[in-house]
Amino acid sequence: MLNNLLSIGKTALSNFQVALSVTGGNVTNASTTGYSRRTVEFATDGVSVNGVGCGSTIQAIIRQFDEYLERRCLEQSSTSSCQSVIYSNLAQVEELFNSTDSSGISSALDSFMTSLESLSSTASNASVRTEVIESATSLAQLLNSLQDSLDSEVASVNSFISSQVDTVNGLLEQLAAFNRVASSTTSSSGLLDQRDELVRELATYIDVSVITEDDGQLRILTGEGQTLVDGEAAYSFKVEGPKCTAALSADSGFDGQLYFSGSSSNELLVKFVSGGDCSGGATAATYQVSLDGGKTWVTDEDGQTKVFKAGDSSNKETVDGVSIWFGTADDPDVAPTTSISAGDKFDVMPKSGIYWITATGGEVNVTPLAGSDSSNRLSGGTLAGLFAVRDQYVGEYQDKLDSFAESLIWNMNRTHSQGAGLTNMSQATGEYAAEDTAAALSNSGLYWADKLQAGNISIALYDEETGESISITALDFSSITPGTSSFDPSVHSLEDVRDAINATYPGQLSATIQDGKLSISATDGVEFQFAEDTSGLLAGLGINTLFSGTDAESIAVSAAVANDSSRLCAGHVNGAGEVNAGDNETALALAALAGSSVTFNAAGGTANNTFSGYLSALSAQVGADASTASASYTYASTLSEDLETQRESVSGVNLDEELTRLMQYQQNYQAAAKLIQTSSDMFDTILSLK
Repeated sequence: MLNNLLSIGKTALSNFQVALSVTGGNVTNASTTGYSRRTVEFATDGVSVNGVGCGSTIQAIIRQFDEYLERRCLEQSSTSSCQSVIYSNLAQVEELFNSTDSSGISSALDSFMTSLESLSSTASNASVRTEVIESATSLAQLLNSLQDSLDSEVASVNSFISSQVDTVNGLLEQLAAFNRVASSTTSSSGLLDQRDELVRELATYIDVSVITEDDGQLRILTGEGQTLVDGEAAYSFKVEGPKCTAALSADSGFDGQLYFSGSSSNELLVKFVSGGDCSGGATAATYQVSLDGGKTWVTDEDGQTKVFKAGDSSNKETVDGVSIWFGTADDPDVAPTTSISAGDKFDVMPKSGIYWITATGGEVNVTPLAGSDSSNRLSGGTLAGLFAVRDQYVGEYQDKLDSFAESLIWNMNRTHSQGAGLTNMSQATGEYAAEDTAAALSNSGLYWADKLQAGNISIALYDEETGESISITALDFSSITPGTSSFDPSVHSLEDVRDAINATYPGQLSATIQDGKLSISATDGVEFQFAEDTSGLLAGLGINTLFSGTDAESIAVSAAVANDSSRLCAGHVNGAGEVNAGDNETALALAALAGSSVTFNAAGGTANNTFSGYLSALSAQVGADASTASASYTYASTLSEDLETQRESVSGVNLDEELTRLMQYQQNYQAAAKLIQTSSDMFDTILSLK
């Protein structure tokens, strides 16, 4: 009996010594990140034959960890991290669009339009003409600067994406290494803490799903099901530049390739709706294009789904700034000999994206897709947030800013190109080049080709010495296309335009082509002005225009006007070939554009608005997006913090509780020692009785 008492005391002494050590470890690690509280679980050591208790034993040291709560924390952490990145970046972008009454894009636009109004009142006033040029230059430079700032934002985001992908791949390797340890030994609580902290860090970058296997290993997947860690194997991500991936139907015999040029913040899904060749003609296959993974399709100006024809390098189609054509697998300039089938698809990535590398070395595109709920794309974490900032938000702002600049350039140039300056010209060179000078202008690669129409162009000639009118004559294409005198963009090439000028004004005007641009020069003793253009050819070629460039990045005041204010067109050539002093017809037409509804073509569709209305709507959209992002981040972070608090209540160390346990275990330890002392005294007493 005394031996049992001594054994109970010894065991109790050992038990509470361990309990004190465990509790002391909790206190020591109270501020250690990722530490999970340990508790000691006691169990009775059974009873003796005589029904007397035999004390207790430590059954286990429990790591306090709730897997269900941990799973919820990981999910919300991914969401919160994603919203945090979107919010912080959009707050910076919003500052770029903030305007006051005296600064910003809206103010610069107002100043430019006001200067045109002044020009219409005093068309020949030198200071007013200079003011127009300066305000146009200021507007162009602000557009350049804003787009450049957005480009810098995109470059910064791309840098973060590459860096974070490297970090994610490193975390996956470390987690696979923990699995190797788990499969070979019983993992200690400390190792489990380290492993789970790595998983938590991983969840801030991407959305993850974690499965604990029977052997203690973790199987980690993305929220969409791509395997990241399986046993001792880790599957990585990779950032790649622009590329095209084919997804041909089972019965397709197409062995060519889709090629593209240009850039876009959108990913293009090309889906063929009818089979055929790649000629761009009547027998060509046709396709539709989606910018949101097939949820919606690009439409025409009437709102109908637009159908494109498959063409070779001479018959390209352009969608959202991306030119698409088809060639052989080895040569983009050679048309394929095989036909495309209905149902064939191509995924065009005109930007960098993130790809998951499979076990066989294949690549799966997991780049978040703006406007789509695609089930195989990343949807959480900072990586998804960065892609959303780049493509869904900043990309759309850039697209709309380019749309504004393009519409401003075209409409101003279309009006200005038909006007007359204060002095006659002896030479004029176009701002825009045709890629193929021998092809019909509608298919020549000229930037403004789709704006051109069939119509007439008239040029007025003057005596250089007297300034008197010599003639006003329409450009005649009869020598190029017998029976057809007027210009037709679907028929006439840039070379045809050159030849028609030389034939219509022999010995007076000489037209040449330099680097794809048309240049017109007057012979000695002759000067000229442009009198009429119903086709848009002058604006399309950039001749006698106010602006150069095609988008927000490249817009500028044309060199001819910037260097000579007399070339600013405020008047026009009348029917007699005269430009009357003080004539303000073109200036009035330019000023009228301020209140006119014009067309803006962006990836999201066609919109009609005034220049100031469109710009105001864009600024309002940026502000609304930033406000929404702030609210979403606040909501997501609040939920995340609440779950973290719940997790802390389970796994965290409460010093008050631990100190209470220390006192309790210390008292229990002292009681066990007292029990041993009492047993020893009793034993000594019994021995002395003998």
